[in-house]
Amino acid sequence: MNHTPQRPGEDDQLRRLLHDAVDDVQPVHALGAIRARTTNSSRARRGWLLGAGGAVLATAATVAAVAVLTDPGTSRDPGVAGPGPSAAASPSTDASGIPSDAAPTPSPSPATPPSGTPSQSAPPAAETSTVPVYYVGDTSRGPRLFREFHRLPDDGNAVLTAVTEAVSTTPDDPDYRTDWPSGTEVLAAGVQENDGGRELVVVLRNDTTDLRLAPVGMTPEEAQSSVEQLVYTAQAALQRRAPVQLLLARGTGREQRTDTLLSVPVSEPLAEGDPARTLAQVWIIDPADGARVTSPFEVNGLAAAFEANVLWELRDGDRVVQEGFTTAEECCTMAPYSFEVTAPPGEYTLVVQDSDPSGGEGPEPWQDSKRITVVP
Repeated sequence: MNHTPQRPGEDDQLRRLLHDAVDDVQPVHALGAIRARTTNSSRARRGWLLGAGGAVLATAATVAAVAVLTDPGTSRDPGVAGPGPSAAASPSTDASGIPSDAAPTPSPSPATPPSGTPSQSAPPAAETSTVPVYYVGDTSRGPRLFREFHRLPDDGNAVLTAVTEAVSTTPDDPDYRTDWPSGTEVLAAGVQENDGGRELVVVLRNDTTDLRLAPVGMTPEEAQSSVEQLVYTAQAALQRRAPVQLLLARGTGREQRTDTLLSVPVSEPLAEGDPARTLAQVWIIDPADGARVTSPFEVNGLAAAFEANVLWELRDGDRVVQEGFTTAEECCTMAPYSFEVTAPPGEYTLVVQDSDPSGGEGPEPWQDSKRITVVP
């Protein structure tokens, strides 16, 4: 699946989306044993819901689809944010201003053929949607999650599309990665109804690697971040906080519960981890890595910065071409920031970080970077 970085000027609603991305964030307990975040497993299972019709799925490995639980409304939670910068290509928005993932791209009108030439209709343009995808990145505090927005073919199941992208594709930013073993695939993703409510279900398979155990060389922190990667991506694609049950298909391909994935306990449906301990605390959302922009260009992102101070540099190799600072809208929680950069044409690295309250005595500040090209 391919995705193209978007230019910052292509999304007039980005600032509002960044607001939406962190509204209603609820405090959660610190991330410890992942088992402590699971929900009650005694609820009777009633099958999977498909699309708006609610047909029952006989086996998750056969059909994968998602039921929309509620109107996503206005969400400012980085884990359940709606489409990001690349959503500008979508002409439809709901009442909250979040572009509709399912909005089709208008088909081009066929050109009038020359006289005597048989008329041929232009093929309809493929429908696409924008999905949030989480990846693992190294930080001064260990592996944490970063988010990208990918514009992909719309198959009607945003959760399956997003989780598949997270597990099996290379992120735009070379500083990010997925640690799931090669050959891992997502067989199904959907919503399952229980007596106590509904939960997301994701079914994984790998015919060459035992996913129940962490591969040699994978640290416990990397394994836990990989599990959180699936939880955050599935919830963000659905635009709702719902417990996520991870299942494993082995042998015949029939899904089954597993006590562990990558040695992390997953026998029960999982809630998302504490954002302060799971997510990197500085993100550049726009421009995307590899973007081509014209000067001046606007930078937008999210940061949980000390005293809301956000520092930035535009670098040409090791040389700092421009630098400055801005203020996030809130202190110490993932909040929107933005600033404008003016630079001559060239290839640069944009670096954004928070300030260092320790004076160099503590870990290095949170940081994110993007490669960009300023064109004439």
